[in-house]
Parts: sequence; C-alpha cells; structure tokens
Amino acid sequence: MSSRNVRRGRFLPAVVAVGFLFAGLSSAAWAWEPKLPNGVRGPSSWYLNGKDGRYFVPIIRGKLSGPTIGIVKTDSNCRPDDQGLSHCHNQIELLSGRTITVQNTHKMSKFRCLSPGERVTVRPDGSSSWAIVQTAPRKPE
Repeated sequence: MSSRNVRRGRFLPAVVAVGFLFAGLSSAAWAWEPKLPNGVRGPSSWYLNGKDGRYFVPIIRGKLSGPTIGIVKTDSNCRPDDQGLSHCHNQIELLSGRTITVQNTHKMSKFRCLSPGERVTVRPDGSSSWAIVQTAPRKPE
C-alpha cells in the first residue's frame, strides 16, 4: 500500500466526521423549539400550539405590562422547519399604542397563523418575556 493511499485512508474518516457534524448542526438549527422558563405555561407539545385559538409565545421585542387587546399587524417568517413547525413573527399593536413582536411556533397545517388585522387578547404568561395570545372563535364558513 502506498503512502498516498494511507494518508487518504486517514483523511477520509475525518472529512466524513466533519460532514456529519455540519449536517447535524444545520438540521438542529432548523428544528429549534422554544424552551419555557420556570413559571411559564405552554402547550404540552408545540404541535398543539394554537389549539382553541390559544397561542403561547415568547415576546422578542417590546414589553407587555398586563392583559390587553391588540391588533395583529404582521405575519412573517412562517416557513416550516424540518419538523414541520413554523416560527412566525407577529407584530401586535396594543391598545396603549405600543407594539410588541412575538414568535409564534405552531404547526401551520393544523393551526392557522395570526392574521393581519385580527383582534386578539394578549396577557402575560408568568414571565415578562412570554405571553398568551387568544384569538376570537371563527364562524364556520
């Protein structure tokens, strides 16, 4: 066996290992699920977030001081990850005139996105960085 083949034989497993590492990290990044802090309620599974119009969401921008009414202004970044979960960003204008941005992790094929123009109730969920967004029941079409 030539020294070139020996070097190739040592180098190939390293290349394969690095490839698996990158593939694992990239799929882990796409399969991110929010972790609930202590004292915060959430769905039993993120696949059920949105059941009965109730969404458990982290607040990623702005502050929520107490329960209030809001109007959904945006719905973006809804492309599903490898697990089929979407991590939509919604800006919600509160009754006070302030705006918060939440990240709504849900299975879009099962539970709809929040719709721009939709009126919702928003209340804190055990932490200043988490909220519960409740939609009004929709009339059957």
